[in-house]
Amino acid sequence: MKKNQNISFITGILVVLFYSAFTLLAVSRYPLLYSPTSNWLSDLGNPQNNPQGAIFYNIGIISTALLLMLFFLGLSVWKIEDRRVQIIMLRLTQAFGILGVICMMMSAIFPINLFNIHSFWSSALYIMLSTAFIFSVAMLRYHQWVTRWLLLLGVLTAVLVIFMSFLQTVYVLEWITVFLFLSYVALLGIETKRVYFRV
Repeated sequence: MKKNQNISFITGILVVLFYSAFTLLAVSRYPLLYSPTSNWLSDLGNPQNNPQGAIFYNIGIISTALLLMLFFLGLSVWKIEDRRVQIIMLRLTQAFGILGVICMMMSAIFPINLFNIHSFWSSALYIMLSTAFIFSVAMLRYHQWVTRWLLLLGVLTAVLVIFMSFLQTVYVLEWITVFLFLSYVALLGIETKRVYFRV
Protein backbone atom coordinates (compact mmCIF):
# COMPACT_ATOMS: atom_id res chain seq x y z
CA MET A 1 0.00 0.00 0.00
CA LYS A 2 2.68 2.49 1.03
CA LYS A 3 4.78 1.68 -2.03
CA ASN A 4 1.90 2.48 -4.39
CA GLN A 5 1.00 5.54 -2.39
CA ASN A 6 4.52 6.89 -2.75
CA ILE A 7 4.59 6.35 -6.53
CA SER A 8 1.91 8.98 -7.20
CA PHE A 9 3.29 11.31 -4.53
CA ILE A 10 6.90 11.22 -5.75
CA THR A 11 6.12 11.28 -9.47
CA GLY A 12 3.51 14.03 -8.97
CA ILE A 13 6.23 16.26 -7.51
CA LEU A 14 8.84 15.19 -10.07
CA VAL A 15 6.49 15.99 -12.97
CA VAL A 16 6.45 19.63 -11.89
CA LEU A 17 10.20 19.77 -11.20
CA PHE A 18 11.25 18.09 -14.45
CA TYR A 19 8.90 20.08 -16.66
CA SER A 20 9.83 23.38 -15.01
CA ALA A 21 13.57 22.73 -15.08
CA PHE A 22 13.73 21.69 -18.74
CA THR A 23 11.38 24.51 -19.76
CA LEU A 24 13.58 27.08 -18.03
CA LEU A 25 16.65 25.61 -19.75
CA ALA A 26 14.92 25.93 -23.12
CA VAL A 27 13.80 29.51 -22.36
CA SER A 28 17.35 30.49 -21.37
CA ARG A 29 18.56 29.50 -24.85
CA TYR A 30 15.67 30.94 -26.85
CA PRO A 31 17.27 33.57 -29.14
CA LEU A 32 14.11 35.58 -29.83
CA LEU A 33 11.69 37.55 -27.68
CA TYR A 34 9.63 34.96 -25.77
CA SER A 35 6.41 35.77 -23.95
CA PRO A 36 3.20 34.07 -22.71
CA THR A 37 1.23 36.64 -24.71
CA SER A 38 2.86 35.85 -28.06
CA ASN A 39 4.26 32.30 -27.88
CA TRP A 40 3.04 28.76 -27.41
CA LEU A 41 5.01 26.68 -24.94
CA SER A 42 5.72 24.35 -27.86
CA ASP A 43 7.71 27.15 -29.55
CA LEU A 44 10.48 26.25 -27.11
CA GLY A 45 10.76 22.85 -28.78
CA ASN A 46 11.07 24.25 -32.29
CA PRO A 47 14.62 23.41 -33.48
CA GLN A 48 14.41 26.10 -36.16
CA ASN A 49 13.59 28.98 -33.79
CA ASN A 50 15.39 27.60 -30.74
CA PRO A 51 18.33 25.61 -32.15
CA GLN A 52 20.24 25.40 -28.87
CA GLY A 53 17.28 24.98 -26.53
CA ALA A 54 14.74 22.83 -28.36
CA ILE A 55 16.45 19.61 -27.32
CA PHE A 56 16.01 20.53 -23.64
CA TYR A 57 12.31 21.23 -24.00
CA ASN A 58 11.60 18.07 -25.97
CA ILE A 59 13.59 15.91 -23.56
CA GLY A 60 11.65 17.57 -20.75
CA ILE A 61 8.35 16.70 -22.40
CA ILE A 62 9.31 13.05 -22.85
CA SER A 63 10.65 12.82 -19.27
CA THR A 64 7.49 14.43 -17.94
CA ALA A 65 5.37 11.98 -19.94
CA LEU A 66 7.22 8.96 -18.52
CA LEU A 67 6.77 10.28 -14.99
CA LEU A 68 3.08 10.88 -15.68
CA MET A 69 2.70 7.27 -16.77
CA LEU A 70 4.01 6.12 -13.38
CA PHE A 71 1.80 8.71 -11.70
CA PHE A 72 -1.38 7.34 -13.30
CA LEU A 73 -0.40 3.73 -12.59
CA GLY A 74 0.21 4.68 -8.95
CA LEU A 75 -3.37 5.91 -8.60
CA SER A 76 -4.42 2.26 -8.18
CA VAL A 77 -4.06 2.85 -4.45
CA TRP A 78 -7.40 4.73 -4.57
CA LYS A 79 -9.33 1.59 -5.56
CA ILE A 80 -12.30 0.73 -3.35
CA GLU A 81 -12.74 -3.04 -3.60
CA ASP A 82 -16.52 -3.17 -3.16
CA ARG A 83 -17.37 -0.20 -5.42
CA ARG A 84 -17.53 -1.42 -9.01
CA VAL A 85 -18.39 1.99 -10.49
CA GLN A 86 -15.50 3.62 -8.62
CA ILE A 87 -13.09 1.00 -9.97
CA ILE A 88 -14.35 1.66 -13.51
CA MET A 89 -13.74 5.41 -12.99
CA LEU A 90 -10.23 4.63 -11.75
CA ARG A 91 -9.42 2.42 -14.74
CA LEU A 92 -10.77 5.05 -17.16
CA THR A 93 -8.59 7.66 -15.41
CA GLN A 94 -5.56 5.46 -15.94
CA ALA A 95 -6.45 4.52 -19.52
CA PHE A 96 -7.02 8.11 -20.68
CA GLY A 97 -4.01 9.26 -18.67
CA ILE A 98 -1.72 6.78 -20.42
CA LEU A 99 -3.19 7.69 -23.82
CA GLY A 100 -2.45 11.33 -22.96
CA VAL A 101 1.11 10.37 -22.04
CA ILE A 102 1.61 8.71 -25.43
CA CYS A 103 0.25 11.82 -27.19
CA MET A 104 2.57 13.99 -25.11
CA MET A 105 5.62 12.01 -26.20
CA MET A 106 4.50 12.19 -29.82
CA SER A 107 4.14 15.98 -29.56
CA ALA A 108 7.84 16.13 -28.60
CA ILE A 109 8.95 13.67 -31.28
CA PHE A 110 7.12 15.83 -33.83
CA PRO A 111 7.85 19.43 -32.66
CA ILE A 112 5.89 22.51 -33.69
CA ASN A 113 7.94 23.16 -36.86
CA LEU A 114 6.10 20.08 -38.17
CA PHE A 115 2.94 22.04 -37.49
CA ASN A 116 0.07 19.81 -38.68
CA ILE A 117 1.21 16.60 -37.05
CA HIS A 118 2.34 18.44 -33.91
CA SER A 119 -1.03 20.18 -33.63
CA PHE A 120 -2.80 16.82 -33.86
CA TRP A 121 -0.77 15.24 -31.05
CA SER A 122 -0.86 18.41 -28.95
CA SER A 123 -4.65 18.66 -29.20
CA ALA A 124 -4.98 14.95 -28.49
CA LEU A 125 -2.85 15.17 -25.35
CA TYR A 126 -4.98 17.98 -23.91
CA ILE A 127 -8.18 16.09 -24.68
CA MET A 128 -6.91 12.81 -23.23
CA LEU A 129 -5.43 14.31 -20.07
CA SER A 130 -8.44 16.51 -19.36
CA THR A 131 -10.69 13.45 -19.83
CA ALA A 132 -8.47 11.55 -17.39
CA PHE A 133 -8.84 14.39 -14.89
CA ILE A 134 -12.64 14.33 -15.21
CA PHE A 135 -12.70 10.59 -14.52
CA SER A 136 -10.27 11.09 -11.63
CA VAL A 137 -12.71 13.55 -10.07
CA ALA A 138 -15.51 10.99 -10.49
CA MET A 139 -13.27 8.36 -8.89
CA LEU A 140 -12.14 10.54 -5.98
CA ARG A 141 -15.62 11.73 -4.99
CA TYR A 142 -16.22 8.28 -3.44
CA HIS A 143 -13.58 9.05 -0.82
CA GLN A 144 -14.87 11.11 2.08
CA TRP A 145 -11.40 12.28 3.13
CA VAL A 146 -10.51 13.88 -0.20
CA THR A 147 -10.30 17.67 -0.14
CA ARG A 148 -13.28 18.95 -2.13
CA TRP A 149 -11.49 21.93 -3.67
CA LEU A 150 -9.08 19.49 -5.34
CA LEU A 151 -12.03 18.03 -7.22
CA LEU A 152 -13.03 21.52 -8.34
CA LEU A 153 -9.49 22.13 -9.60
CA GLY A 154 -9.66 18.93 -11.67
CA VAL A 155 -12.94 20.04 -13.27
CA LEU A 156 -11.67 23.59 -13.87
CA THR A 157 -8.53 22.29 -15.58
CA ALA A 158 -10.59 20.09 -17.91
CA VAL A 159 -13.05 22.91 -18.69
CA LEU A 160 -10.19 25.22 -19.70
CA VAL A 161 -9.28 22.79 -22.47
CA ILE A 162 -12.72 23.40 -23.98
CA PHE A 163 -12.09 27.15 -23.94
CA MET A 164 -8.70 26.58 -25.57
CA SER A 165 -10.38 24.81 -28.49
CA PHE A 166 -12.46 27.94 -29.17
CA LEU A 167 -9.73 30.50 -28.41
CA GLN A 168 -6.77 28.96 -30.20
CA THR A 169 -4.92 32.24 -30.70
CA VAL A 170 -4.95 33.18 -27.00
CA TYR A 171 -1.46 31.98 -26.10
CA VAL A 172 -1.67 32.79 -22.41
CA LEU A 173 -4.63 30.43 -22.02
CA GLU A 174 -2.36 27.50 -22.84
CA TRP A 175 0.10 28.66 -20.18
CA ILE A 176 -2.68 28.86 -17.59
CA THR A 177 -3.98 25.44 -18.57
CA VAL A 178 -0.54 23.83 -18.30
CA PHE A 179 -0.02 25.51 -14.91
CA LEU A 180 -3.33 24.05 -13.70
CA PHE A 181 -2.44 20.63 -15.16
CA LEU A 182 0.82 20.60 -13.23
CA SER A 183 -0.85 21.90 -10.07
CA TYR A 184 -3.55 19.23 -10.19
CA VAL A 185 -1.03 16.41 -10.68
CA ALA A 186 1.20 17.64 -7.84
CA LEU A 187 -1.71 18.25 -5.46
CA LEU A 188 -3.31 14.90 -6.26
CA GLY A 189 0.01 13.23 -5.49
CA ILE A 190 0.21 15.10 -2.19
CA GLU A 191 -3.41 14.22 -1.42
CA THR A 192 -2.66 10.55 -2.09
CA LYS A 193 0.14 10.71 0.47
CA ARG A 194 -2.00 12.60 2.99
CA VAL A 195 -5.07 10.37 2.79
CA TYR A 196 -3.28 7.03 2.76
CA PHE A 197 -0.83 8.06 5.47
CA ARG A 198 -3.81 8.30 7.83
CA VAL A 199 -5.37 4.97 6.80
